[in-house]
Amino acid sequence: MRRLMVAIVACMLAAASWATLYAAGLPMPKQIVWVAGPFGLAMSAWMAWLAGEVPGIAASARRFWHRFALATGLVTIGTAIMTPARLSPESPYALRLIQIAAPVLATSILIVLYALLRLPVRTRTRAEWTRLGLDGLTVLITTALFLWHLALRPIAEHNGHLGVVIGLSLVGITCLVTLVAVLKVVMLGSGTVSRRSMALLATTLVAGGLSSAVSPLIATHPRLAGLQPMLTLVECLLVAAAARAQWRPAAAQRTARGGRTYSKLPYYAVGATLVLLAFVAYTDHRDIAAVATGAIAVSAIVGARQLVALRDNQRLLAEVSAHERRLRHQATHDALTGLVNRNHFTELLGAALRHPGPTAVLLIDLDDFKLINDTLGHAVGDEVLMTVAERLRGAVRAEDVVARLGGDEFAAMLYEVPGEHAVGVAERIRDVLTTSVRAAGHELLVRASVGVATSSPELAEDVDTLLRNADLAMYAAKERGKGGHFVYVPGMTTRIVAHAEIGARLRDAIDAGQLHLQYQPIVRLDDGRTVGTEALVRWRHPELGVIPPGDFIPAAEQTGLVVPLGRFVMREACAQQARWLRELGASAPGYVSVNVAGRQLTDPDFVTDVLAALDDAGLDPRHLTVEVTETAVVDEAAIAALQQLRDRRIRIALDDFGTAASSLGLLLTCPVTALKLDRSFVDEITTVARQEAVATAVIRMAQALDLDTVAEGIETEAQARMLRHLGYTFGQGYLYSRPLAPEDLARRAAVAPPAFAGLAVHHAT
Repeated sequence: MRRLMVAIVACMLAAASWATLYAAGLPMPKQIVWVAGPFGLAMSAWMAWLAGEVPGIAASARRFWHRFALATGLVTIGTAIMTPARLSPESPYALRLIQIAAPVLATSILIVLYALLRLPVRTRTRAEWTRLGLDGLTVLITTALFLWHLALRPIAEHNGHLGVVIGLSLVGITCLVTLVAVLKVVMLGSGTVSRRSMALLATTLVAGGLSSAVSPLIATHPRLAGLQPMLTLVECLLVAAAARAQWRPAAAQRTARGGRTYSKLPYYAVGATLVLLAFVAYTDHRDIAAVATGAIAVSAIVGARQLVALRDNQRLLAEVSAHERRLRHQATHDALTGLVNRNHFTELLGAALRHPGPTAVLLIDLDDFKLINDTLGHAVGDEVLMTVAERLRGAVRAEDVVARLGGDEFAAMLYEVPGEHAVGVAERIRDVLTTSVRAAGHELLVRASVGVATSSPELAEDVDTLLRNADLAMYAAKERGKGGHFVYVPGMTTRIVAHAEIGARLRDAIDAGQLHLQYQPIVRLDDGRTVGTEALVRWRHPELGVIPPGDFIPAAEQTGLVVPLGRFVMREACAQQARWLRELGASAPGYVSVNVAGRQLTDPDFVTDVLAALDDAGLDPRHLTVEVTETAVVDEAAIAALQQLRDRRIRIALDDFGTAASSLGLLLTCPVTALKLDRSFVDEITTVARQEAVATAVIRMAQALDLDTVAEGIETEAQARMLRHLGYTFGQGYLYSRPLAPEDLARRAAVAPPAFAGLAVHHAT
């Protein structure tokens, strides 16, 4: 391409030298110009073809350059035919040569138009089309104005022949139509042809149109005959430069300026029109009306374009403002629930604490929410969170703030309220969550533990202190039972920290063998003989001494250690029951009962762990009972795990029966084999009629469903007589025995005759 460019420049210099010397009156051979023009055009056609061979070029750009090369080739032929006629218009063959060349040149123009119009352009909005259309109209009118003043009008005045006028009109129309096609690509951007290439081609086509338009004027001055070939070679150089621009490296193409948000063309057009108007006004008044009219039209179009741009700018500013509001909302609110997020909540709380009135904070943590995510999936969990968020918003005043701090933890900030009002809101939150949540076809009961803390002018709490107090109260609420609330009181911190330390030491205790099991006998009420045992875990710390289960069991549930703790208890209990059966034979307890927490039921390895404990101990599954509370069986996954155990002849006992709202429903869905009447219904059964009525209802229900019954917490003979009278078969409590070490229970069982055979046979079936 570099060599071709050099050849075109050489031709142009030769033509310029010839034109200068010829205009000075020196005799110059015309063959130089006859050869230079067509030769330069041929070189530019070759370069256009090479531009279509750029490696990796788009197919649409490749077709465009090949078509443009074809058009340039036809121009080369037409120019070669017409050059003698231009240089010797008096020749008898001049008219014939022009008639032959005209169709060839016209065909080349049509091919260029086709190539331009077939180029794809980027998708535009309606506003962009309007703006670009006005820009194009501005340039079109300005070009037409210059074409009229500089070429068409002077030629028409010198030669008024109708044919000449029609020909000039066709030339002008062709130039303008070609300009429209060029503007379409230059202003809209094809995305495939280099933007610089299109700008150079636009200049080429405009120069070619003006060159053709002034050719009759040049013909009237024979000494200017060399000007036409020189202009043609300038066009060749522009085409060559456009072809070279297409060969720029791909990286340069990507970084090239393109797709500007505004166009300078209308302003150039206005400036050019004003210059022309000033020139006409001070030099040639004959065309003042036409030029002034064109200037007014251009100014009006540019004014309209500015109004369109102003409207677009206002729309863009509105969109930017809306986008900024969305970003601010996203930065301060939770994406899922739309509630305030943690960062913004702490900012609002800090601002509230700077006011004199009391501010209450409620920390709300959903109980057992992880079970929903693990068993039903995060999509169901998200639906539950959105429903809970909506209910929480309805439980507070409009001026209060509800936030999602993360996961299943929420918070509420109540402005200028006393502690009593905050407790009322906590109770209202509990009430709004009593209605089951429907998510993806599942009816789920969602409960929450709420911690309440209120700022005090005397203590002057900061944000972190108030949130920590509410957090401590929330964990205290979880310790007291799920679905409750607790109000922070000074002095709680020491007890909570001690509780956390116990949880931290529990993991080491499991590995270090500090845990052991004791077994409380389950007896037949008729004769007090042992039929089974309940395994109870105990912890003897080498430094702290005996740690009560009421301290470390809640810590295990909160830290997740209840799963490895439960696995340890299951394996130890199964192994001990197998030893009793081997050592005591018929005198051994018939089964061992092991308590299982809700977190264990949803652990994916729970069933496998239970079966492994039985296999390792060599224990028949009918000698194991799994005890679960009503609150532990919260979803379908827990029930499915229990059903798998029941399918392997492991018995299921429903512990603390009657203390939760779901008791009756569980009897229909859970594979229960025994009911354990909660000790709260046994304490005053001999004196309180309501407790006797509840115990009676439970035994009647169990008998109707063919379930065994065990009464817990029996401490007096009067309680035992009443329970036997009501129909209870089995019981446990301090009346019969406290929890015993394995060897003590073995001695107790060995001195009594066998009493468990009937129970074991009943459940084995």
